[in-house]
Amino acid sequence: MDGEAPAYWSTPEKMYMPIKLLRTETDDRLVIERVMYARRYSLSLDRTRCVGCEICSITCPREAIEVKVPPRVEGEKREPPRININVEKCNYCGICNAICPFGALELRINGERLIPVVNSESFPELIREVEIEPEKCPPGCRECEEACPFNLIEVVVRTPDGEKVEDVDSYPDKGELGVEVNLDKAHCPCCMVCDVKCPEDAIHIK
Repeated sequence: MDGEAPAYWSTPEKMYMPIKLLRTETDDRLVIERVMYARRYSLSLDRTRCVGCEICSITCPREAIEVKVPPRVEGEKREPPRININVEKCNYCGICNAICPFGALELRINGERLIPVVNSESFPELIREVEIEPEKCPPGCRECEEACPFNLIEVVVRTPDGEKVEDVDSYPDKGELGVEVNLDKAHCPCCMVCDVKCPEDAIHIK
């Protein structure tokens, strides 16, 4: 075909140009998005999990993340950290997602959880290695669940038939009960509080 291509034809360069930058913010969540012809990038921050450690801000190669930790006032409850992500600076590399020990940041590409710098082996993946031996747990013990500062552990007691037992003390034969220890590993910072608190040596953080 002679002459210039019609304007509606997408060139390879145009396919990767952002056509829309979006920002959505609530008290608990901040989401920025880059909508392109071929892909849709989304980075979300869960403010309820962020503790203001600033590691994301320090490691961001584009200086797109700003963390402000309010000063502590004696006798008053400390205000939560204030985090801002610059939608124009962020290139969705995923370093903040990979490095956050509290799982407060999540990157998605076309709706799928992906971390480009980890997939391309340009950045190491944070390894959260937690070993749990529920067979050591006596029914009724909830030391780890109560000790977890982020409420990431749930201890469930079940009968041989799989039914959940709410009142362990009133159950006639505790010896036949089984214990499940469910941990949200994706958001666990491996702080080792549960490991230290467990009286049965059933949890190991490596």
